Amino acid sequence: MSSPAQKYFSAARVPGFTGRGDKYLGEIAQELRKVLWKIQKSFTYTSCCLPDPAWMEISVLLVDWAEDIHNDIGLWRTVEEHQRQCFGTPLPFIVDVAPEVQLNAFDPRRIQFFLWNMWPCFNAERLLSPTHPYLQLLAQAASQLLTARFSVLPMDSGVKRFLATSNKYGWNVKRKLLWLGINSYLFRFLFFKYLDDHNREPDIPAKDDFVCQQCTEWSGLGVIDVLAGVLDVTAEDRATLRTWYERHTSLFRVLTRQDSGDELKVITARNLVNGQLYSIRMEVVNCPFVPGMVISGSLTPWRGEWYWSGMQESFNDISELAEPEIRQNMLANSSAIAYRYCPAEADQAFNMARHRHERFVAHYGNDFVVFPDGLTLAAAEQKRMAEEWQSADQDKVAILMQERGLKNPRPNMDFPPDFLNHDQGIGAFSHPDQGMEFFIGFNILLSGLRKHGVELTENEMDVFGRFLTNRSVSPAFIRRVLAEHGAESLLAIYLMRRSPPELALEFLLRRHKGQYYRKHYPSITIVPEMVKAVAS
Repeated sequence: MSSPAQKYFSAARVPGFTGRGDKYLGEIAQELRKVLWKIQKSFTYTSCCLPDPAWMEISVLLVDWAEDIHNDIGLWRTVEEHQRQCFGTPLPFIVDVAPEVQLNAFDPRRIQFFLWNMWPCFNAERLLSPTHPYLQLLAQAASQLLTARFSVLPMDSGVKRFLATSNKYGWNVKRKLLWLGINSYLFRFLFFKYLDDHNREPDIPAKDDFVCQQCTEWSGLGVIDVLAGVLDVTAEDRATLRTWYERHTSLFRVLTRQDSGDELKVITARNLVNGQLYSIRMEVVNCPFVPGMVISGSLTPWRGEWYWSGMQESFNDISELAEPEIRQNMLANSSAIAYRYCPAEADQAFNMARHRHERFVAHYGNDFVVFPDGLTLAAAEQKRMAEEWQSADQDKVAILMQERGLKNPRPNMDFPPDFLNHDQGIGAFSHPDQGMEFFIGFNILLSGLRKHGVELTENEMDVFGRFLTNRSVSPAFIRRVLAEHGAESLLAIYLMRRSPPELALEFLLRRHKGQYYRKHYPSITIVPEMVKAVAS
């Protein structure tokens, strides 16, 4: 009868791929769980205490990690290389910055860093210092057991065999990407966290979003980044894989179809938004896509061809006459997605963001302004926009007012009621590339900043957490505020006051704002009349 640990392993392994060392892993995890549970019972405080099932899960993760190290699969090597590139050390806060640092096999410092990074998946309410003494005890015990048990294991892994298979077609790579994101020790609990955070079900769209575009707590590394570091492919292929976070999501009209064997199909399709042609290869029996049909879906490139990513929906009744309206709606309602494959419109958006930034600074005399409440902010912005429109070509402004049904020569201020009624301060920040950002509760944030990390209230700590983790707050905004008021309180909350401040801040930003370190588009919708009337 299989042990609980073996059941965990069976659920996460790759079907059809087995290595000579795989059959021993469940037994090692079972033994490791007992060791870690015994260590926990010696703790004086509960800061590192978890229920028994959690220690079983952690033990399985650590054995998966050890399998990676033992067989040189490359997952953890990619993580350490990323840390070294970003922070000058493979293990921030645990190993000093030194280019010549070498870490061997099951070094307890590696396990300590792994446990610290994964801890929020098991106890999100309890923040730990990366150098917490209990983490060190757990890491030391785990290192001793894993070193002893893996020293006699054959170097043969089913995971390594799977990742070494052909990468000829895009679907070969996608299968590895899905396994890595949903089942590997690096990401499977982060995937569960992603589903909880975004209130999503583990369906195909959620899985595709996570593995292709989510930046994770591994200092912003996405699943595509780790897989690119592991696969035995060319530098060009690695660069291509790392672009998969910018899937080309649109409506595509099928122009031609070419069948090659029972399961290989190639169609040529045209993007209805930008007119680009795509050669799309599929592995499918009884392909449902025929010329003239319109398909809603996402595409990713691989070796000169394109492949469907996620789910597709087909339509037989979309006329070519409707295409201009489809393009306009896509640019108006999903501009950040359309900018991925509409470079001219993306350039316009960046230019418009810079123009707006210059006008914001000219009007307020600063790139950062704090308003006492939402109504005051709305009134100030209304006045600023009215002045901008007054300086524009009035004939074009009149046309725009008529087309948009505006009563006054300025855009409508569409702030939600909760924003307008907020009376705890709102910070407004303008960035030349990203546009305007707002943060409510700024008075509370400012109160906490002025305390320099001493005697912070629960409310202040909650606001700091929101400031750091809110996806709409950019690293530039955070740096701008902290440059003026200091970072002591933020670092104190995350138990990093003793760490070098710049290293700690950059680590937190990479961990929680990884998407901003990829290509990031301004949240500005391009309306042709507005570009002509206001931004010219």
